[in-house]
Amino acid sequence: MKVSVVLGLSALVQTGFAKCIPSPTPDYSVASSSDYSAVPSSDYSAVPSSDYATEPAPSSSDDVESASSSNEYTAPALSSDYTTAPAPSSDYATSSAPETSDVAPETSNTEAETAEPTTTPSGVYQITAAQLDAAVPAGKGGGKCKTASDNDCANNERALVALNNAAQKYGVTERGEVVAMIALMAFESGSWQYNVNQFPGRAGQGTKAMFMYPFIYKYAKSLYPDKVQDAWESATDDSTMNVVRALVLGDDDSFGSAFWYLTTQAPEYHNTGKLKDGDVASFQEYCTSAVGAGWDDDRQAVWEAVNSALSA
Repeated sequence: MKVSVVLGLSALVQTGFAKCIPSPTPDYSVASSSDYSAVPSSDYSAVPSSDYATEPAPSSSDDVESASSSNEYTAPALSSDYTTAPAPSSDYATSSAPETSDVAPETSNTEAETAEPTTTPSGVYQITAAQLDAAVPAGKGGGKCKTASDNDCANNERALVALNNAAQKYGVTERGEVVAMIALMAFESGSWQYNVNQFPGRAGQGTKAMFMYPFIYKYAKSLYPDKVQDAWESATDDSTMNVVRALVLGDDDSFGSAFWYLTTQAPEYHNTGKLKDGDVASFQEYCTSAVGAGWDDDRQAVWEAVNSALSA
């Protein structure tokens, strides 16, 4: 069966997502494996920090303000059912997290950024509502969203449209790849609950794939080249990084992030058979080698649920 979806990832790492080989220590604790409400654990920290942190941040606040417009974003209050994770241990994650907590307030026009269904070309694998509810049960109904105005959170109804749009946009038609992208983002976002990093609240990190800022910058630049300045690639101040991140927090962009990463940053895993259909070992290799994330039983449980649901 062929598929079409976009989910994604931090510095996104020029490597990837798990732990069958040595990899960066995950940034987050898992809150609950039964409903796949894991707090994002990957910091996508495999990209060398020297590639992104050497140039000065933009000096003009006017330049920063010009990019935010209506795409700016406000993070919700933290949910009490999550456990605060230890500080990241990798050199890249540590250097990427500004010590200051004075992040400029952001706003977001969620309604304008909600994904709209697109016409599906022949042969493209599309996920059904029943499949996604079985794959990510915590996202059913109102999902894990505390209120209707919780802009950080999405339920399966919204996720379904954006995931199918992403698979189509990036030409991800292999079932094994679609399963991997959904499992990756469901785990990283706590079953769609989070859109920006909450623990420890790292500036510039976000999307459902929880990209670190270097990949947020690359992703935003690829989608909105006229809004993202070249100088911002090396930004280290919270305000600039959050303005860039806000550009890609709409449903289509946020759920499309993992698909963008697969097809542009880890193309050796796309349409090559490396993400084998129904093979958890292939997903583990992708997580650890391509994304640079950790691997544990909770991440595997999420993949198994998605794989089983999409087989139905």
